[in-house]
This record gives sequence, C-alpha cells and structure tokens, in this order.
Amino acid sequence: MARGVPFPTEIDDFDSDERITFSRIDNTYILEDEEGKQWEFNQAAGRWFQPATEEERRAYEAAFGGPADEAQSAEPTRAQVQKKRKAAAPAEPESKKPKVVENRAVYVTDLPPDTTREELEREFGKWGVIDVSDDGSKRVKMYADSRGNFNGEALVIYFKKESVQSAIRMMDDSWFRPGQPNIHVKEADMSYKKIRDGEEVKQTLTRQQRKAMAENRAELSRKLADWSDDEDPQEAAPVMNQWAKFVIVKHAFTLDELEEDKDAAGDIQEDMREDGEKYGTVTNVVIYDLEPEGILTIRFEDTDSAAAFVKANNGRMFAGRALDVKHAQDNPKGKFKKSSRHVDEDEERRLLDSVVADDD
Repeated sequence: MARGVPFPTEIDDFDSDERITFSRIDNTYILEDEEGKQWEFNQAAGRWFQPATEEERRAYEAAFGGPADEAQSAEPTRAQVQKKRKAAAPAEPESKKPKVVENRAVYVTDLPPDTTREELEREFGKWGVIDVSDDGSKRVKMYADSRGNFNGEALVIYFKKESVQSAIRMMDDSWFRPGQPNIHVKEADMSYKKIRDGEEVKQTLTRQQRKAMAENRAELSRKLADWSDDEDPQEAAPVMNQWAKFVIVKHAFTLDELEEDKDAAGDIQEDMREDGEKYGTVTNVVIYDLEPEGILTIRFEDTDSAAAFVKANNGRMFAGRALDVKHAQDNPKGKFKKSSRHVDEDEERRLLDSVVADDD
C-alpha cells in the first residue's frame, strides 16, 4: 500500500480530508489517493481496502465456484483475488474516476454598503440551511475593500447543493431592500472549498475542532430533517404565476378579537391596505372572518409589488403575532370562509354600481 499522506482511520477525521467522499448509494466512505486509485473504508475492521474490479470478481467466482466465503469480506479485496487467482488473465487497469465535487455556495454582488451579516443570514436562509464553520458560526463571508469597508460582495455556503439554484432563482436581479438597486446572485467558483473564515484549511485539525465539526454537521442534518417534515427546500421557491399578485396573510387577527370589537375587521383591513400601499398599488383586501388562522388576502396590481410585500412582511410582528405571508399559488377565492357581513371591496363596488344603476 504505497502512498504519501497517511490515510485517516478515525471517521471524525474524514470530513477534513479532501480525498474522502461519502457514497450514499454504497453507504461507505471512498478515498482517492495521489495515484488516482480508489479505496473503500471497512468500518468493522477500521481499515481501508481496494475493492476488486468487476473483471477480477468474475474471475474469482469462476475460479472458486462462487463468491468469497463467509469468513471473507462480502466484497473481496483486490489482494485476495490476485493471490488466489493464478490461471485467469490479468485485469485491465481501472480508469481513474474523477472525484465528484458539489458546489454549495452562491456569490452575491451589488449589496447595499451597510448590509449586515444578520440580514444576509436571514434573507438567504429562506432558501436553504446555511452551512456552519467548526466554531458554530454560519458560513457567510462579507468582503472588504482596501480600506476595510464592506465592498458589496458576499459568499453564502449552503449545507445542501440544491439550495444554490433556489437562492439564484429567487434573489438574482432582485432587490435586497425595497427601493434600492437590485442585487445579483450566481454560483460561486470552487475556490471557496479551500477557504474557511478567510484562511486556508490546514491539513490537520485538533481533536477538539474535529469533534466540533462533527457535532455541527449532525445539527445541520437534524435541522434539515425537521425542515423537510414540513417543507421541501427545493419547493421553497413559490410559483410566480398569474395568481402571485394575490398575497395570503395568516395570523392577522383572532376570532375572539373580531367578536369583541365589531369594528376590528374594518380597522385591520385598512391597516393592511396602508401597509401594502408602501410596496405598490393595492386593488383589494379581503378578510376571512371565519378562519381560525386569522386569514386575509391582499391583491396587488402586479406581482413585483406582491413579492416586495411578502419579502418585507413574512415573519413581521403584527398585534403581538408573527405574520405568515405567502404568494397565492392559485385562485384564493372560495378556499377560505367568511361571513356575509364582511363583503370584500370588489363586492362592495359591485353593490354600489347596482344601486346607482337602479337610481338611474
């Protein structure tokens, strides 16, 4: 086993070794050495071995009448096959398989000069779980100019590669803050994989750092699993169709509030219209006063205004409650319940038109 840098045998050390990847298909760790040869890790034995090629495996079975016996590994090593196989022709050298490298980062430009790290984490965290460093901090890097001032560029590294396209689709050529120039988001080049917090990753880390990294990644996996129970990160980006100009707002009120104050519905309707007008023209606000989740809808004149409202108000506190604000994916009319005493503005307009027509 001729090799340069020793192969690690502690699983906690694998994440910091760039030669090692984990195959979810085979459920095993794979290492590619300096000569391009691949090794697999036998966790039971705690050592690396080279798996036999398909030709070597067939030759082994032909020579000995079947697969390796129970005392041997279910996957015979190349050394085992070559030692017992004498009559078979030598196997052709295995072609080098390139190591698959996943891009999990986006590069952001044209950010406002006073952007904060918290803003970046909040906005880009909407499209996927952000990876963490060995010290537990989220892997968001903000770049500075020669004077040490933020230059409007940042790097965000996600835990899963699928989040990259979601972030690009929703954030590229879009505003970061209402009324300010659009930002631009693209896939980062792969040089970030050698960088951690502005310094090159060292070949060896302390045991404490390796333990922290393992704990952080386990925590990210748990968060991703919790998220996936309710919402697939790939489906986080809403479909911007003809109904996207409708915004569905939840937790805007409680049924008790409407029951105690007969004017509450009208006040909430007016407050939401005023809030919506900050982002564009609002054409209708409807309160569904029979919905326990406190649902109302706001219809904007265009989808850009609706998107601006969603981005700024989702999670905002309103009357002591956190609003849940999303684009409608289809026609919201008929999906929610309201009493006849609360007509929406379109219905009210039609009623007034009919009264005027009768007077004429």
